Amino acid sequence: MTASLAIALGTALAGCGPKTGNSDASELSPDISMNSSRTAKQLLTGFYGVEDGAWRWTAKTFSVALGVPAGAAAKGGKLTFRFVFPDPAIKALHTVTLSANVLSPNVKDVALAPQTYSTTGEQVYAQDIPASNLASTSVRVDFSLDKAISPGQVDIRELGVIAKEVSLTSK
Repeated sequence: MTASLAIALGTALAGCGPKTGNSDASELSPDISMNSSRTAKQLLTGFYGVEDGAWRWTAKTFSVALGVPAGAAAKGGKLTFRFVFPDPAIKALHTVTLSANVLSPNVKDVALAPQTYSTTGEQVYAQDIPASNLASTSVRVDFSLDKAISPGQVDIRELGVIAKEVSLTSK
């Protein structure tokens, strides 16, 4: 991990994101619900405000900080991102490919396999994370879509997908 990335992660975890409470890395949850004010501080970049009390649009790139659950440093973990690929997005984009990178202190970053989605509705991106990348108390996950709806097409914002939940579980 580069020094600037380590500084950025440390700064994000130190409270430079949304001001919703203490953001000590040891207190990070391995589960983020998009409507939770308790975990909103873990949404680092690329997320818009809560809509309908339940979900958030993402931008083309977005990042979260996740606490590492017990046992994951020994057994590895599974990253799960639950989202919706909505009708306006499928009409504009036809397909979208989602990829993720896991950034861990003192360990080489790991690129997770991309997945392509071509149908509307509820979707799941699920990938295994090696134990070696889960040796710290927290990780940063940078998500990236290969394309997004440009501002002005259906909204003034750049729109990716509708995020519902991100979680990291131990295997």
